[in-house]
Amino acid sequence: MSEPSMDTVSDKESVSTTAVETGEQWQRLSPISILYFTASNIKKLAQFLIYVVPAVAVTANVLDLKDSPYVIPVALLLLVSLSVSGVISYFFYHFRISEQHVEVKDGVFNRRHMNLPFWRIQNVKIEQPIYYRPMQFALVILDTAGSAQEEAKIVAVPLSYAQALRKQILAYHTDEKPVAAQEESKQASAGEDEEVLTRRKIRDLIIHGITNNRVWIILGAAAPFYDSISDVVFRWLNARGLNLEQLISEQTAAWWQIGLYTLTLLMLIMALLALLSVGGALLTFYDYTLSRDGDRYIRRSGLLNKQEVSMRQSRIQMVTAKQDWLDNILGRVNLYFEQNTSGNQQQQAELMSPNKLLVPSVTIKETQALVKEAMPESQLYETTYQPVSLRYLWHWLGVWVWPPTLLIVGIYLYNQAWELAIGTSVVAVLLSLILVLRWWRWGYGDDARYVYVRSGRIGLDYQCFEKYKVQQVKVSQSLLMKRRKVATLNVLLASGNITIPYMPEQNAWKLANELLYVAEKSRRSWM
Repeated sequence: MSEPSMDTVSDKESVSTTAVETGEQWQRLSPISILYFTASNIKKLAQFLIYVVPAVAVTANVLDLKDSPYVIPVALLLLVSLSVSGVISYFFYHFRISEQHVEVKDGVFNRRHMNLPFWRIQNVKIEQPIYYRPMQFALVILDTAGSAQEEAKIVAVPLSYAQALRKQILAYHTDEKPVAAQEESKQASAGEDEEVLTRRKIRDLIIHGITNNRVWIILGAAAPFYDSISDVVFRWLNARGLNLEQLISEQTAAWWQIGLYTLTLLMLIMALLALLSVGGALLTFYDYTLSRDGDRYIRRSGLLNKQEVSMRQSRIQMVTAKQDWLDNILGRVNLYFEQNTSGNQQQQAELMSPNKLLVPSVTIKETQALVKEAMPESQLYETTYQPVSLRYLWHWLGVWVWPPTLLIVGIYLYNQAWELAIGTSVVAVLLSLILVLRWWRWGYGDDARYVYVRSGRIGLDYQCFEKYKVQQVKVSQSLLMKRRKVATLNVLLASGNITIPYMPEQNAWKLANELLYVAEKSRRSWM
């Protein structure tokens, strides 16, 4: 079947002239979607292999697969199978957009027919993988804020069509009739001038890559291959006349020299990991812009795969400003605008999640401006935070840290295991210091419109949400907490749960009652 009125015209004009409705007929994607299906299958295979890395490593060592003549033919057969599966997925995929509904049929053995009315779609995300960009095609992801299994994808449409579809869906309101929604979509398609709120320079992305280094996860996945990697490195160095065993042996080097060599090696590894992390940040956030078009925030970024994610201001449930210890030193903040995440997989990468808009490595001054822009009159950094009760600290130190520590240390001393006793004591002291920092960081505050929560250990995090968006409030007390007149307040939002522990009992009930009153009284919609 032919594509649905998707003739590529010129960029901006085509967005306003492209027809979104496909009618009652089911449409097939462009053949270029075969590339997407094949790449997706390869990605799923790679994710599966990460979980079976230890087994693969053991098998490779026991059976010596690397010298087997079947390795290359099997790998080629696997790649051909993945490509064939991409072609099959293309033939089994159909979609149509009719009467404010998006319908998708996909799957080969497990067939799926998804019907999404516009009012259920929370967010529209547009991606341009590198293999789509020469032909100006795009991937459209429709997020429903439900289960990740309910996420719909139209995997290969012209970019102009994807942008027109996004505008029409975001212009739709649940309390309007379809005709009115179409009229509004025409007005929206004309497009208001976007206001660029912030851009991220290369320098900012380099700082983000250094301060948010997650490449250590690769080290954990590669652990079973350390022996093989070390053998390759040693052979490569020996072939060039550098024998590490002789260089760092106790007979030829003093202890301080061995320590210096080890420290140098660790610094080189850390520098390499930092470079990899910086490279990942540049790939993900290159040419980053955060814009505002009417009541919508739009994030665009990406070097190879361009992404465009939008979010209505009314759907922002919470603003979170996060600072790791290195961010704190450099005065940088990772700012998140969070919307409905109920039912979504929490392990989804924060950077790529359609439910969060991340503004990487902004300064505190920029953070204040962006927060006030999203939540007018908020005082995230200016408010006076009340500390949680000192009972929080006594509870953790007096019940869960030092009594078990003293018991274990006493057993070690009885058996004259001096080193173990000292090691256990050092761990307990470090844990106690972390708990002290945790108690010292924790604070809360509120005003007529917002609630503010501060937390962290070595780093520092701030959270802000509007009172009327609260869905559930819970005040909990143990018997000891009740005697000491302290309580823990749990607040449930569509974006997740917020906990304020060991508040004075009177403050906890006062804030809980106020949140429930405002939520019940307010008739404002946040969806």
